[in-house]
Amino acid sequence: MLVFTEDNVRDILSISTDMSFAEVEHCLAKQKEPVLFVKKKDEILGYIRAQDLAGEVENEGRDRQFWLSHLIPLHFAYHIYQDVSVSDVFKLLGEEVVIVRNKRDEVCGYLRREDILIELLRQDNHHIDLFRTILSSIPMGIFVVDRQGNIVNYNDEGLRMIRWEKEQLHNRPAKDIFGSEHIDRVFATGDTILNQLHLRPEMGILADYSPILTPEHEVKGVIIVVQDLPMLEDMAMELDYVKDLNTDLKAILSTIYDEILVVNPKGELLRFSDNNVINFRQGDLKDLVGKNLLELEDKGIFKPSVTRLVLEQKRKVSVIQDVSNGRKVLAVGNPVFDEAGQIERIVIASRDITETTKLKSELREMKKLSQQYKEELESLKSRHTLNRSVVYCSPKIDRIMREIEKIARFSSTVLLTGESGVGKEVFAKAIHQLGVRANRPFLKINCGAIPENLLESELFGYEKGAFTGADPKGKEGYFQKANSGVLFLDEIGEMPLSLQVKLLRVLQEREVIPVGSTQSVQVDVQIVAATNKNLEQKVEEGSFREDLFYRLNVIPIHIPPLRERPEDIPVLAYYFLQKLNETYHRDIQLSPDALNLLEVYSWPGNVRELQNIIERAVVTTEEELIQADHLNRFLQWKKASTKVKPIITNLIPLQEALEDVEEQLILLAMERYKTTTMAAKVLGISQSSVSRKYQKILQKQASMHV
Repeated sequence: MLVFTEDNVRDILSISTDMSFAEVEHCLAKQKEPVLFVKKKDEILGYIRAQDLAGEVENEGRDRQFWLSHLIPLHFAYHIYQDVSVSDVFKLLGEEVVIVRNKRDEVCGYLRREDILIELLRQDNHHIDLFRTILSSIPMGIFVVDRQGNIVNYNDEGLRMIRWEKEQLHNRPAKDIFGSEHIDRVFATGDTILNQLHLRPEMGILADYSPILTPEHEVKGVIIVVQDLPMLEDMAMELDYVKDLNTDLKAILSTIYDEILVVNPKGELLRFSDNNVINFRQGDLKDLVGKNLLELEDKGIFKPSVTRLVLEQKRKVSVIQDVSNGRKVLAVGNPVFDEAGQIERIVIASRDITETTKLKSELREMKKLSQQYKEELESLKSRHTLNRSVVYCSPKIDRIMREIEKIARFSSTVLLTGESGVGKEVFAKAIHQLGVRANRPFLKINCGAIPENLLESELFGYEKGAFTGADPKGKEGYFQKANSGVLFLDEIGEMPLSLQVKLLRVLQEREVIPVGSTQSVQVDVQIVAATNKNLEQKVEEGSFREDLFYRLNVIPIHIPPLRERPEDIPVLAYYFLQKLNETYHRDIQLSPDALNLLEVYSWPGNVRELQNIIERAVVTTEEELIQADHLNRFLQWKKASTKVKPIITNLIPLQEALEDVEEQLILLAMERYKTTTMAAKVLGISQSSVSRKYQKILQKQASMHV
């Protein structure tokens, strides 16, 4: 058992809590002790390590509170009693400082690890064996040299590294194996000598020489810690690999457009990528390494702090930061967690989203928009709830389609109204395909295209011999053919009054009487009627029955003209163009200017006119890109009947008059053609001139409204 008395423990050297940092520094220099105990009055509060304050001596402005922050409370240390044998040697060796108390439970001294090691060597052989057991568990070579310079203890790992046997090493002078000058220097000065290379044919080692000191600071021996060079070579190779990996990582980060920052859990910047794309900070990023980024938010340099949000929410966070220089930055913070689930690092990727690429041309922008329209078109095609033939993206048609989805589940009569060419038949088919009658017939008849004497027999059918030239077998009418399905009555406003009475009976009684017959036939048909006329006005004029109007007007749906839903023009144009390309095996596209021209045209013929114009352009063009000039030849722009000249009612300076006329012409051209390219062609000047003058006009108007 180990026993510690007044002779083999270190004295308590204390300082007072009232001392300044300079006084503490003076005590450290004077006493040259690794540990100083701190007293408040007569009570020992704890101790401070000299090494904890060694790096702070050069700093100015340190106060008493600063060095007290390094105080280690006394109860943190391991306590033993004087003159009492200690059996738990392993626990002592695991402690940095061991407090020794006397029989009155007063602190009378302390021990450090080397003191315990010395006692293990000095006291009985049992502890020597114990000490050897400890040494054998250490993965490095350990050699203990006594005051006479002989090796008195070692571990098996050390023997392996120096390639010696136990019999050869017994009481062998350490100078025969290690550097004599290093051992002499340690005994003479008490210094620690590190990283000494020893190369011989039989061995290659790296040795550290450390003194074994008594409480009186006398060197009683030397501990030599040895590392095998093959292990060092592996470590060096691994270090080279890590260096190469670090170089590759920096190269990869430098190629990424985003600025990458790595931050610790305190918010301090650890490292960053070389490409500083944000350029919103004051000075170089190197100056911010080790500094807290949370302080930048407090100083108003940017807000909000993505570092703070990640620390608060403990998850990936994306924010738009407002920077003090007026820019907006997209910052994405990703937390990296350790095995305990705590945030270990935060990786921040920042991108300046206010930057715009000036090299992008108008054509490239329109191609991107074109691709977007194509994708939207494909999306519309794939929607299982909508009729594939209905192509749109405008809110107005979207509302109509949602209404059709609701009414399609029932068999109510629907009246579709709208200008000619808006696609009423397409919506009628949508009602059929989305409804419960989708697998039953859908028949269409144009009430204005068939003569009155034939329309009755076409609608209601006829019996054999009903009239001259009739089929001898008779014929079923549209109502019977569409039984359990949908019958679309197009141009219902053109139906003769005589047939309106019969149609009203069908709607009321759900039965038809064929021409030449007296027997009625039951039918189950959903009626969808369409007209481009104002039926209410025709009722007032007496050309349409009022009771039939109310029978048809159960669910009215008005289809707006194409000019009132310009959002549908691009998708419809691309839809028709795609169908024509598939039909004629071509790959024709619309130029941005041509698309702009289509969007500003009024389309009096609606969708039908748009379809015809696209087909005419495809058939007549020899190029793969339809230009605005080629398309403009087919559009019927409204022209004034007479050429109106400007009327001058007052005298003004000629230059001022020219500027006013120029301003009006440019505004009119931009309002009609939307793009500076088309406006320049119409006005007969360069595009750059139109752009410059138009911007000047806008600035002038803006200043007038301030």
